Parts: sequence; C-alpha cells; structure tokens
Amino acid sequence: MRAGTWQYTRHLLQGAARRGAIAVDRQERSLPVDGLAVAAYPGGGEKLAKLIWPNFVLPARAGRDGFDLIHCTTPYGTFMPCRYKNVITVCDVTPLLFPGAHGSMNVWHHRFALPAILKRADRVITISDCSKRDIVRLYGLPQEKVTVTMLAADPCYRPLPPGGGGEAVTSLPRPYILNVGTLEPRKNLEGLLRAFARAKKGGIPHTLVIAGARGWGESRLASLPEMLGIRDSVVFTGFVADEDLPHLYADADFFAYPSLYEGFGLPVLEAMACGTPVITADSSSLPEVAGEAALLVDPRSETELAAAMVRLAGDEALRSDLGRRGIARAAGFSWEKTVAETLAVYDEVLG
Repeated sequence: MRAGTWQYTRHLLQGAARRGAIAVDRQERSLPVDGLAVAAYPGGGEKLAKLIWPNFVLPARAGRDGFDLIHCTTPYGTFMPCRYKNVITVCDVTPLLFPGAHGSMNVWHHRFALPAILKRADRVITISDCSKRDIVRLYGLPQEKVTVTMLAADPCYRPLPPGGGGEAVTSLPRPYILNVGTLEPRKNLEGLLRAFARAKKGGIPHTLVIAGARGWGESRLASLPEMLGIRDSVVFTGFVADEDLPHLYADADFFAYPSLYEGFGLPVLEAMACGTPVITADSSSLPEVAGEAALLVDPRSETELAAAMVRLAGDEALRSDLGRRGIARAAGFSWEKTVAETLAVYDEVLG
C-alpha cells in the first residue's frame, strides 16, 4: 500500500493533466503547458536530497524551463529566494505535536526549517480544517495564507463481493477486524491491541488484522499480542498490494482506526467507500472525515474502544446501517474537487 502523500501527489498530477493544466512524464514530474508550469515534488529519498532538490536542483530547472509556479507536495520546500511562485502542501504537523513518534531529523525540520519555508511560500495548502488550525497556531501564519483541499478515496475502493483478492486476503481467518496504515506510535496500535484483548474477553470471535508497512518505532508491537494473551488472534500482514486492498477492506466485518492524530485519515474514507463499518477517533481531523457515518470514540480510552468493538461485533443491523452511511459519506469526497480547488489556488497565486 502507498502512503497518503504519494496518493495525494499522484491524484493531483493525474487530475491536473486530465484538465490540461500540466503534462506529466513517466516519472510523474510535470512539464509546462500553455505558459503554466507546475512541478509537484513527492519528496522521499535520502535526507540530503530533501535539502538539495527543492533548494538547488528545482530552482535551476525552474529557471531553465520557465516555470511560473512550483508546488511541493511535502513540507520539504524551498527556503531560498526564488523567482517563481511557491506553493507548499503541509498535510499535518505531527512532528511538533507528537515529537516522540518521529525521528529526530523530522522533528528538527518541522521545528527549525519549516518556519522559513512557510514564510517564503506564497500559499500553504493543507487537507483538513484541523490541520489548518494547527498550522496557523503553531507557525503564526495568517488564516488567508492557508487553504484546505480535502482528499478522497480512489475509485477502486467500492463495495465488492466477498472472497476476492489474492492469497494475502483469502487466507485470512474470518471474521476479522481491520486496521490499515503505517505501523508507528501515533496510530495508537498499542491502544488498539489492548482494547482488542478486552473485547476478546467480552466474547467476540474476531481476529484483528493489522495491515501496513513498518514505520518509525514499531518494533515493540511484535511482542505485545503474546503479552496480552491474544497472539493467535492477531495477524500482521505487512505490505499489501494495492490491488488487494479494496478486497481487504470489503471482507472485514468492520474497520478500527483509533489514531491519536491525523491530518486527514484517508484509510477511514477508503473503508467507508467499501461499505465497511468504521470505528474511529473523536479527535483531530477524523470527525471531519467520518461525519455521522462512524462510531466515534476517545482513542485514549481502551474501555471505550473495546466497548465499541463488542457492540459492533454483535449488532449486524448497526453494521449494515453504518456501511450504508459510510458509502454515502465517502461519495461526497472526490479527487476532481481536490484538483479543482488546487488549480484555483494556482490561479489566485499567479494573479
């Protein structure tokens, strides 16, 4: 599965290309079209590249190719003077809010480098009202400098008949509760495991399936199921191929996502688009995404989360109702809208 930033960048580039605003080459970097050029940089790579690419390589290419506007889709933008207009996306500020859940270099960047990057930017884009409030508060930016463009589930996430997908899905024990995302402390997987252990004592027959790539600080999760006495009821799938993910969601009895903080929480929307009932946190951006189509719980309360699991596991009518509401809720988000709102930001910045 791909991280949310990668998906955001891909959908933004493809959508802008469909509208004729940019042309995208095979490396998914943009080329100038009709006087407007946008370079969406997805970040990643070595730490040094995050410094050199946006501050030296990209400005040189902008001057060579006549770019009018650069959009960096991660917080690793430029803090150097530049001739082009400069837009940057900051999905969240979790390295400041949860520094213990991130590597030291990431925390340093958000604390010391990002303020200068945001000062240079002509406009900042973020993906929820919650993130906007935090960015404005923590970096002292004016409200009007920050624009919210919410995300959407890929069209591949939809209700599907049971039993599809590859062996990674078909071999899972049924029934199961699903969690999807990078394994890192902010996702509150320790809290989820402890709550699940309580729910098992309450008699639910489910397996807990945790699907996601390894992240920073995830190693301590491996031994926790045995400590809690639920080793045989927990499956860590590791990486799941993109083509299998819709089936993984659709076959789950319900989806549990008690993350401590999300800039958006795309897996919640993906689960709802598949018609899978959702339990998620009542904090950060997650209520914005879930609306009234999910059970909202205090993510720090193992008792409350366990009670929601037991309730949903034993109430088929509630699962069906949440499934229907989730499909309707997810349909209200679209990448076409995200792209249109982003291109409107470009137009405003270019004057």
